[in-house]
Amino acid sequence: MKKHLDAMLAGGPLVAQQVIDATVHRLRDTGATMALASDRQQLFEVLEALQVHQLALTTAFGGDIKSEIEAAAQAQATPVRLPAGPLRLEDLTLMDEDQAEKDIEISRTIQLIDLKAEWELRELQALTASLLGETVLRLEANPCRPMVYARALSRAAHGIKVSKASRGLFLRTAGFAMADVLRDVYGDACRRLKSWGVQPLEFRSAPIVRTGAMPEVDLTQPDALLNLRDRLPKHPPTDEPAQHQTVQLLSRLFDQILADPKLESAVKGMIGRLQASVVRVALTDPTLMSSHEHPAWTLINQIAAHASDHPQFSDSRGSAFMEFVEPLVERLAVDEAPSAALYEGALSDVQAYIDHEDEAQLQHSQAAVKALTEAEQRQTLMPLLRQQVMHQLQSSELSETLRRFLTGPWVDVLARTMVSQGTDNAHTQALVGTVDELLWSLERPSSELDRDEVRQRLPSLIERLKLGMEMIGLPQAERDHVLDDLMRMHSRRLRSVPTGEAQAVTPQDLVQQMRDEVLDAGRDQGSDSWAQDTSVGALPTVPMALGGVDEDSRVKGAAQRWLQTLTKGVRCKLFLQGQWVTAHLLWRSDNGEFFMFTSSLAGGMHSMTRRALERLRIEGLATTFVELSLMQRAVDSVLQDLDDA
Repeated sequence: MKKHLDAMLAGGPLVAQQVIDATVHRLRDTGATMALASDRQQLFEVLEALQVHQLALTTAFGGDIKSEIEAAAQAQATPVRLPAGPLRLEDLTLMDEDQAEKDIEISRTIQLIDLKAEWELRELQALTASLLGETVLRLEANPCRPMVYARALSRAAHGIKVSKASRGLFLRTAGFAMADVLRDVYGDACRRLKSWGVQPLEFRSAPIVRTGAMPEVDLTQPDALLNLRDRLPKHPPTDEPAQHQTVQLLSRLFDQILADPKLESAVKGMIGRLQASVVRVALTDPTLMSSHEHPAWTLINQIAAHASDHPQFSDSRGSAFMEFVEPLVERLAVDEAPSAALYEGALSDVQAYIDHEDEAQLQHSQAAVKALTEAEQRQTLMPLLRQQVMHQLQSSELSETLRRFLTGPWVDVLARTMVSQGTDNAHTQALVGTVDELLWSLERPSSELDRDEVRQRLPSLIERLKLGMEMIGLPQAERDHVLDDLMRMHSRRLRSVPTGEAQAVTPQDLVQQMRDEVLDAGRDQGSDSWAQDTSVGALPTVPMALGGVDEDSRVKGAAQRWLQTLTKGVRCKLFLQGQWVTAHLLWRSDNGEFFMFTSSLAGGMHSMTRRALERLRIEGLATTFVELSLMQRAVDSVLQDLDDA
């Protein structure tokens, strides 16, 4: 295995070089077909960036490939187990729309590689499984799987200083190039391993329900197991007792459970210990063979499902769950006269354990929940506050710098203060009144007394503005720009009127004053470069349209309706960090702006904005997880064996 990894690591820089070269070649060939000016602009931007930075990009890309392979190999050898302790707020990353777009990019690249190098990849997985001594094929066992290269490509792409649209063009083109390169790389790896005498693991397809049809024997239907029992081959004499046939069927079902590739060996052993007990129940309780809701079947399915969601090799919750289940299974296994009531009690204990585990996780995450709840409240308040501030500024003469500041960052200040301290708090009221007071201070004083009053109140006003800027972490350069602009405006408004000549203003004075104000306004506008690039951060963004308006609205509407169906406890399949994971919805905010999931993926907890989850759903990377139960999979396997026979 080390020899194989060393060869793949050594080939990382060459893969990077070949992918970049092939990408440049493809981009140049497609130049003539770029009909739209915007497409040609993106093409020229990417080609120019590659021409200038191709060596640096290739070097960084090769290093990323090596780093990703090493990380995947390390995770396979010594997986990081998720901690069971409290979650700190700083440990919880919020997946926004930008991160969702990166995962979408990675998924598209993986799909291209899977399609192009399907056979080579499957053979390499089988050879890798043999190297590791495994008995089933697992995608994660291959440290050089497509996800590794796709993530490296994504990191390289985001290191190119081009526009978002141009980066998308590069990724699409590089994805096709990488698929071609990796097909050869995987093929060479297979031939190399075979030359070393490695034999691929024999492929055994997992039982699959017939596409487009219901299972041939649906456990949810009454008497499903009895109907399956009747299909078993009869041995002379043909009038075998029903009890003997029941035992035969249960033996076949447990054999398939112990061969299920989705279960860890420890889980198989745990469930296998229940075989004799289930047989004893079946011989005295006819409902076990007539209803899938019998506590024995429900308990087995529940143990399998929860253990699959929390693998022991990567999640300490899996080990804790198995430690809890072991004495329950032991009591059932040794009981000479087990009953449905006994299994019902064990099932109740398991469900209580799972509910308590979810509640404990939620309690451990209260700091994160509080932060997300406040963020949602701010998002609800900000449009209303912005509308109010814009109304206040409607008839005011302000520089563009101050107008952008008051309708952007200052709205964020007001929303944060109202959420954290309440609307009736004196400090909140003072900040709310700051806009009116600021506008009053910028009016031209009508007398010397008004001028003095403005001078006296300015320090307090400026202090409040600085406090708000500090609260939202406004960059120092932007703070200075606003305060400098404000100082210029106040200086202009508070110019002293010469004694004895306050009313004797000549036409020449008026003309000069107008010229000064025009020059000041020009300087204000010309120096306002920071405002053009400033991101308000908490403001919602509108995703770029992907197709026709009607189609987009229909797809988006379907995604929004799906989000409405998500309730606490639902299981989802999500594409996160470049791979598919099974995740439980642990919490959602009141207005559905934030979601918190738990999974066995590194980190354990995932918080997502509504827009991020919506984007994943639109791209087919988020779905409600409806998996066949362990018992249904066992029934399908028995049927497959009967058909093969």
